[in-house]
Amino acid sequence: MTNSTATVKSRHRWLRLLMYMAGGALVGFLTASGLLNAPSDLNWKLSVYYDYDLLFGILGFLFLMFAAWNTVILTRMPTSPNLEEDLPSDADSLDSPAERSLGRAMIISSFNVILSFTWLALSLSLFASTQTVVNSPETFNLINLIASGIAIFTVVLLQNITIKRYNTYFPDRTLDINARNMHQEHFNKLDEGEKWIVYRAAYRSFRAMNVLLSIGMISMVLYSIFFSFAPFPIVVLSGIWVILIGIYYREVYRASKS
Repeated sequence: MTNSTATVKSRHRWLRLLMYMAGGALVGFLTASGLLNAPSDLNWKLSVYYDYDLLFGILGFLFLMFAAWNTVILTRMPTSPNLEEDLPSDADSLDSPAERSLGRAMIISSFNVILSFTWLALSLSLFASTQTVVNSPETFNLINLIASGIAIFTVVLLQNITIKRYNTYFPDRTLDINARNMHQEHFNKLDEGEKWIVYRAAYRSFRAMNVLLSIGMISMVLYSIFFSFAPFPIVVLSGIWVILIGIYYREVYRASKS
């Protein structure tokens, strides 16, 4: 029974590989023959009045949404834990309502930090690249840069409040913001079951990153084919991929020696 199942999975894997190869050959043929070209008037700037104003508007809206969500979670939680209310409400769950709420707040805060730094990096790059451009919207670029800086300050403040609330509820698993190895120290405070969950989640994240990096490489190649040659993003993605694989094998080697 096991051998037949493995044979079926192997056949499906080979069929998918053949489909990918056929799709790549079709796209390559259409591109080389000139039958597949991007429209000349296609606009990637996501703009309405100024260049990339729609892109920055989307980033600002997402920042406000995540910040409001994080704030609502924190305001609905008491500043100090209540032992009776924090007991698990479900017999099959070991997580208390406070732990679930704080976990949700930590996830939202992390996403918002990444989003805000992306906004700041894009706005700073746009502001620096348009300094020598004639008739560039300097006022819009400056306001956008200031708004992204305010967003960074806000998300860092919210994250500090969230971490302090977490430390109040869980003093045996505190997160020291000022520590150099904050994540390692927090990991050492976990029990064996929680560490196993972290190991499993980290390995799945590693596998997902391999897939996402390969998709990113393919996307950059297609962009170069259809629009203009862009070597720098491809080099950066390949460098990140190599570093990711190198860190994984280094940790495997260190664990096998210990």
